[in-house]
Amino acid sequence: MLLTYIKKGNKGDRGITLTEMLLVVIVVSILAAITTPSLIGLLNQSQVTGGFTQLRGAIKESQRQAQRRGRQCKISIDTTKKSVDVSPPDTNGDYTGCLLNPRKLPDGVLIKTNYKSSKINFSAKGNTSSAGTIVVYNPYTQSQKCIVISLGLGIMRSGNYTGDVNNSVKAKHCDTTGS
Repeated sequence: MLLTYIKKGNKGDRGITLTEMLLVVIVVSILAAITTPSLIGLLNQSQVTGGFTQLRGAIKESQRQAQRRGRQCKISIDTTKKSVDVSPPDTNGDYTGCLLNPRKLPDGVLIKTNYKSSKINFSAKGNTSSAGTIVVYNPYTQSQKCIVISLGLGIMRSGNYTGDVNNSVKAKHCDTTGS
């Protein structure tokens, strides 16, 4: 009986045909083509959110350190290197301790600001002498996050930037309702 089974073969154990294999490959390719742009978009959006969180954290940390130490703190935002670090000390002070560590934003994001020389200065009370807007964005996605720092008290608000980053950034385009 076993010999008869082997000779005749079981029609259910023939394997898969070339046509069936090609059909599976085509279906998987179509699904990959459909989902890849969405996954890349999610990755870009995640990089913007991560970079924005790092930038906002560095600014808030510098303001807290100025208040805690009772001394002036200056930080510098390098839009080319996409980093935030302590501004070099000038002749009247030492700015070490204003940031516990420098921040480097993810490679996929860009920073645009309307701060002159991209420096933010906090007094010993956490006040700032200049207002400004900073936008973190990815040029390949619609995700744009912004921080607006007010003149005087240094109050910060953050949200989604609705303006065009190719023009100068403005505080009025920082929409806090959707964040």
